[in-house]
This record gives sequence, C-alpha cells and structure tokens, in this order.
Amino acid sequence: MKKGFTLIELLVSITIILLLTSVGVVYYTGAQKRARDSKRQADLEQLRSALEMYRNDEDVYPTANGTVAATLTVLETLGYINDLPTDPKDYSYHYTSSDGYAYYLCAFLETGGSGAPDCGNDCSAPEDADCNYQVNNP
Repeated sequence: MKKGFTLIELLVSITIILLLTSVGVVYYTGAQKRARDSKRQADLEQLRSALEMYRNDEDVYPTANGTVAATLTVLETLGYINDLPTDPKDYSYHYTSSDGYAYYLCAFLETGGSGAPDCGNDCSAPEDADCNYQVNNP
C-alpha cells in the first residue's frame, strides 16, 4: 500500500484554502475602508474644533470655498491646528463658508455610498451625491 495523498484529497484541500483566503481578503478590504472612513470623520471633527476656536477669537469663521488645504491654512498659521489633516487615499476634504457665520466641511466616505470621490468645491448642497459625509457649524 502506497502512502500519500490522492489527487481528490489535494484538490479538496486546495479548494478549502482558496475559499478561506478569499473570505479573509474580502473582510480585510472592508476593514481597511472602515478604518479610512473613521480617520476621515476624526479629521473633520478636528477641523471643526479648530474652526470653533478660531470663531471664539475672531467672531466669524474663515470665508472661503474649496479644498481644506487651500483655504484653512490660516488655522495652521495661527496655531489653531498643528497640521492640516489629509485624506488617507488622497481624496480631498472641502470647506465652504460664504458669509463667515456658517460653514460646511465635507468628505467622501468609501463605505457611505456609491458616489465618486470628488466632493466638488461646494459641499453645502445636501443633494450633492459625491459628498456623502458632511459636518457644519453647531
């Protein structure tokens, strides 16, 4: 009697390993997306805190429209925030404040919808499907 595995036993073992690997990859990818989304939400909350400190001192929010890096460098320059946060996948956060008394910060969450990862320059419109996560002044 020969010792070893038959071809059927090997095929079954390989199939089981491939199935377990594919399930692991799917869960790992989902966990990565959720982690990036959590960072985006934390970043916007950090920006919100800096904006509120700025408003306490200046009585208005900075007025500007566009990406956070282009418009909120004043927060970094004046010491309200150490470093402007950046999106983990190089998408962009957007900031809108036209009158200085209200603002909108928005980002694209990977697990939050099917929109494209570009929020546009005006994230104040709630019907903007591309920007699926938004915070504004309290």
